[in-house]
Formats: sequence, structure tokens, C-alpha cells
Amino acid sequence: MGPGRRRATALWSGAAVLLAALALIIACQGPSSPVADGGLSTIGEPTGTPAGSTGIGSDSDSYLLFNQKWVEGLLTDSLDLDDVDEVFWHVFSRLPDEVVIYPSENYYYFKMYVGQRQIWGNIRLAAGRRERGVLSFAYFEYKESQFVDEPRIKRSKFFTVADGLLIDEVDPFTFVVRYDGKEVTFHLHELSQEQPNLFELGEDEVSVMRTFDESGYQFFLLFNERSNYLFWVLNEEEPVPDILEPLGEDLLVGRRSGFVFLVDRAHNDRRVLAAVHGENATVNNYYDGPFDQLADNYVEQTNVSHYLELAVPTLQGRIDKYGYYTDRQGGSSRVAVSPYYVYFSLGDLEQFMEAVREAEDPFYVISRRGRG
Repeated sequence: MGPGRRRATALWSGAAVLLAALALIIACQGPSSPVADGGLSTIGEPTGTPAGSTGIGSDSDSYLLFNQKWVEGLLTDSLDLDDVDEVFWHVFSRLPDEVVIYPSENYYYFKMYVGQRQIWGNIRLAAGRRERGVLSFAYFEYKESQFVDEPRIKRSKFFTVADGLLIDEVDPFTFVVRYDGKEVTFHLHELSQEQPNLFELGEDEVSVMRTFDESGYQFFLLFNERSNYLFWVLNEEEPVPDILEPLGEDLLVGRRSGFVFLVDRAHNDRRVLAAVHGENATVNNYYDGPFDQLADNYVEQTNVSHYLELAVPTLQGRIDKYGYYTDRQGGSSRVAVSPYYVYFSLGDLEQFMEAVREAEDPFYVISRRGRG
């Protein structure tokens, strides 16, 4: 039976979330673990995560979820979560005719409630693969509580013409996907890659790229040429989708995200990302950090692999221009750019920040997660 004839009848679908405002979305490519002192680690693809958007400045000015739909979705068992094709059609068939992908690694996220579970996932038009007609799809059961333990549902698949899926490139930022009689136009969010305007770079600093995180935050990825390390700085030229609260004299923390920023007085009070909350990183939710949202659409301009290799010399000759490993089977593992600390309590954070404040170069310590 083809996926077009297996349309699930669940009363709650990912469409409600896919229409959420401001694309407050989440990327999950699987947990990352440190492998190098340069704040870089490894992530795999594809896996799952969620969210949605109607477009910044669109007619929809709020996100509204009704408890009724949530309850009805949890009590619906009409979708076979083990069947990737069926789940893909369930999501794809409910997409609007046109959607916007905000995250800069080109993930379109969703979440849905079905079969007593909360499911997060993504459709991805990855740079370098979409041009070859490859679309990735992934989903997993979200860890809502300590009782949601392994094994959890985790499924993924690369869809191609062999599955009846076609991708047509209208222009470098517009792609039309056709599958089982359904057509959806995906608009990729265009990002300026110019130098920061609200602060001056340090004498030894280079602006590598601007990125758009799944949380709605936007960042600059900077590189220090003297000590060869990368670090993230909040892009305040664009709207910040959170309230930053003071946390001591030199720190700010996102009220919702838990992102911790060190206020850099020497560079016009720019906000340097110092830490992310461990609980978010553990479950890979909206606020797991910007490690997995590089500006892939601008890879020829950013030359990011060059800076990754400088930060971690053991990567030389082992990654492609996007940061994917070329010496690992499958070609789906890539470097995770996470030069910041992961804290699980305020006491833990304060201990880390003491080391940062005492350092000759505090950003170096941040990039090394306190390892010196």
C-alpha cells in the first residue's frame, strides 16, 4: 500500500507546530560528546527534532496550541511510528504549500503527539545533497521525563527519486519538493555574511560566519588567529527571541534558553556565549546550543573547514568543506562546533566562571570548556 493511501487519521499532526511563529525550532542530530580540546565534537545525521514557522513578520503573530488537540493526539494510535514512509507522508502531506526554513543547516522541524508519545523530527534539505535530489527525514521520541528511557523510537531515512521524491531547484534558496502528488516549496532563509556592525573585532579575530540557530537566536562564529580557537557571539543586529536577565556583574542568562553570555566590555559590550544548560543539551531540545547550525549555504564564502582544522589540527585532511568527516563510514558524521561550557547548576557555572575571569584570555578558556 503506497504512502498516499496510508494517510493517518490522527486528530493532531505536526502541521499545528509547523505553523508556529518566529520558527522557534529545535535541532536534534543526536547527542554530541567532546572529542577535542578545541570545543569541537562529533554529530551524526540524520536523527530527529521539532518546530515550525509562518515567517518573520507574517500575519500570524502568536503561537497557539490547544490542550484539546494535545490530549486527542496522545490518545490517537493510527500512525505506525515504526514505518518511516508512513510517518514521512503524515508530516509532508500536512505541510503548507510554501514553508520557510530558518536554521542555517537547513532543517525544517516538527513535533507531534501520537500514541501516548511526543515525537520530534525534521525534514532537511542539506547543502550538497539537495542538489543531488536527496532529502533527509528523521524523528524520535522526545525525552519528556526521567521515565522515558532507552530504547526510544528513533527512525531516519534519506528519500530520493527511488522513493518517488523529486527536488527541483528554482534558485539557490528556493526548492520545490514533489512526493506522491503533493508539492511543497521550501524557502531557505538568506543570511548576510558581512562583518559585525555593532562591535569591532579584536586585533587577532576573524568573523567566520553568521548563523541562525533553531532556538531563534542568531550568532556570529568568530576565530582567534593568535591562539587558534573558535567562539560564539550573540548577533544583536537581529531580534533576540528571549529576555536576557542579569546574572552577577558580567553575565546575562536567557530567561527561557538558559544560554549564559559573558559581557565583553572591551568590545562594546558584545555578548560572548559562555555556557548552555546541561538539561537542554542532554535532551537535545530548542536550547541545546548553536553547535549544529553552521551556515552551510555559504560554505564557499566562509571557508569554515579551514578554521575547524586550525582549531583542532587532528582534523586536517579528515573533513570536507562542510565539516563532514571523510574517513568515517556513511559520510553522515560532522564536527560539532561547541566551544562553550555545559553547566548543570548555578554552582557549577560559577566555578567555571571563576576560572574564566582569572584567565589572561577568558575566551580561550570558554572555548576549551575550562580545560585551560
